[in-house]
Amino acid sequence: MIASALAGAPKPDLGSTPPRVLIIGYGNLSRRDDGVAYHAIARLRQRLNLPPYEQVEDEILDGEADLVMLLLHQLAAELVETLKDFDTVVFVDAHVQAADWEPVHWQEIVPAYQPSLVTHHLRPAALLALCTSLYGRTPQGYVLSILGHDFDFGDELAPDTSARCDQAVNRLMELLAATGHA
Repeated sequence: MIASALAGAPKPDLGSTPPRVLIIGYGNLSRRDDGVAYHAIARLRQRLNLPPYEQVEDEILDGEADLVMLLLHQLAAELVETLKDFDTVVFVDAHVQAADWEPVHWQEIVPAYQPSLVTHHLRPAALLALCTSLYGRTPQGYVLSILGHDFDFGDELAPDTSARCDQAVNRLMELLAATGHA
């Protein structure tokens, strides 16, 4: 359950501002299940009664929001500039069965540089390690990955991936409740 995984997550202090939380969804929206992070963030925003993501893209840049959601095609080193300003960050993505993870996988990230097979993609652990190196601080990081099966062209999720997406949103809601955002 997520509660045990959140043991190291910031706890809300009733007399202070909630910790700043950044949720980063990444993947290719045009490759069906690879775009599951987009669907998860859209569903999360709906559950929180927030406007659709497309209407509030500028919230990412204002530096004031305690809860920010960001959608990307892939992770890049430039993201470290944003990460440094948050207390908690969750990276939401799809994975394949070969990853040997649970269908809705939640894991705390240990900052570490791990080279990738492709040079245009960074892993979340490498971004957090880079954040530590450049800014001397690192947000608490988590991976939330959803098993996908259909990576063909299209923008709809496979039915089983859609059901797992709802489970992932429930886990995000638990995190947001634990940090005072829901």
